[in-house]
Amino acid sequence: MGFLCSFALSTQFLLLSSSLFSTILLTNCLPSNHSNTTHHHHECHQHESYALLKFKESFVISKYASYNPFSYPKTLSWIPSTDCCHWDGIQCHELTGHVIGVDLSSSQLYGSMDVNSTLFSLVHLQSLDLSDNDFNHSQIPAKIGELSQLKHLDLSHGNENTFSGEVPPQVSQLSKLLSLDLRSYTLDPLPYDLINNLQLKPSTLTSLTQNSTRLKHLCLSFVTISSSLPHSLTNLSSLQTLSLYKCELHGEFPLGIFHLPNLTVLNLGGNQYLRGMLSNFHSRKLVSINLPGTSFYGTLPTSIENLTYLSWFAISNCNFYGTIPSSLGNLTQLAQFHVDDNGFEGKLALDMFWKLKMLNTLDLANNRLSLFLKESAVNETTLPPIQWLGLGSCNLTGEVPTWIMNLTSLYHLDLFHNNLHGEIPYFLFTLENLTHLHLAENMLEGQIELAMLSRLKKITFLGLGGGNRLSFIEGKTVPI
Repeated sequence: MGFLCSFALSTQFLLLSSSLFSTILLTNCLPSNHSNTTHHHHECHQHESYALLKFKESFVISKYASYNPFSYPKTLSWIPSTDCCHWDGIQCHELTGHVIGVDLSSSQLYGSMDVNSTLFSLVHLQSLDLSDNDFNHSQIPAKIGELSQLKHLDLSHGNENTFSGEVPPQVSQLSKLLSLDLRSYTLDPLPYDLINNLQLKPSTLTSLTQNSTRLKHLCLSFVTISSSLPHSLTNLSSLQTLSLYKCELHGEFPLGIFHLPNLTVLNLGGNQYLRGMLSNFHSRKLVSINLPGTSFYGTLPTSIENLTYLSWFAISNCNFYGTIPSSLGNLTQLAQFHVDDNGFEGKLALDMFWKLKMLNTLDLANNRLSLFLKESAVNETTLPPIQWLGLGSCNLTGEVPTWIMNLTSLYHLDLFHNNLHGEIPYFLFTLENLTHLHLAENMLEGQIELAMLSRLKKITFLGLGGGNRLSFIEGKTVPI
């Protein structure tokens, strides 16, 4: 059973482009609850059927209540005269018939959560998924703590979380929890920052990490915590996912978290005042390290070359410095590499990245790097499928590299503020997926036919000024 946790990102970093969201799945941080067990030895208990029907009655169906485009009203199958163990989203224990799973994710439910909801009488519940419904900014009831058998709790939402107020301290009493998801997440960039509607007291977070010692997945992105992280997190040896994007965290990040043996996903981006260094990694299972917009600092540890499963590495707009080790070229699973807006320096051979056959985003912009290109070493037939290429302010010299013409999926190209000269090559206008082309502040010259520009039908940003000596002429398109 797979666990995937998406990384909700702010408008500033919306992980830098919409293409990045092609790698982010609109999935739960929790395991899917497989409802409708094929065979039951016992029918649903009458009092549990009644409790579910009363819960259903407290909500109306609204297609606007769910963010997922594939949402549908699961409770329409909840008919009193039928066995509730066969209702959509309900799972019963095979032997006892007790309801142990309620999965109403993306069910178009709209209404307020009653503090005395009959839902909390389902004391045998092991999994509760109410994600992606609209709870009209009501609070999470304290009675959630009475569901002592809960292993999986998901109250997340695909836009701003529709629960509001303080997360009840009683959540920390759920000692059997394996996964807790209270985050906001989104599949597409939004024109605004998500609002943090939920708050989690530091004392509740500390108690949770002390009592729920079996936690594997903790997803609290966009939940306001406003504190440093408790060191008790370093004792969660089963932890696989820690997603705390934009939680207003501050202080020093506990380095021991990097030593957790099963850590797979670490998402701390958007916490401007959270400081820390990339310690030696004890878990070789890390798939994603996401730290953009934090105050993390220091050099890249040599142990990063051991992260053979690493797919996502984003440390944009931090305080890192030193060199970028060439051994990163051995991370064959790397798809996203964002180190822009730091203090990295030194000469760097760009062809080290050509070995990364999964790479679709490479952003090295705005460091103190000096990139050089072994043009003769570029095998144009085996370039990675790069869609986003950020090489602004990288001390590039010479003409615009011809190998770029082979990046046919490219939609973001930033060569801003380099030492490029010569004419703008016609092949750039054959990259029909380009939405962003930034060539300003170079030494480019020559004439550009307006008809050529018109070939870039998807372009939304075009930067050609500042230092370049270009002129525009009308004319027929030159064959390419």
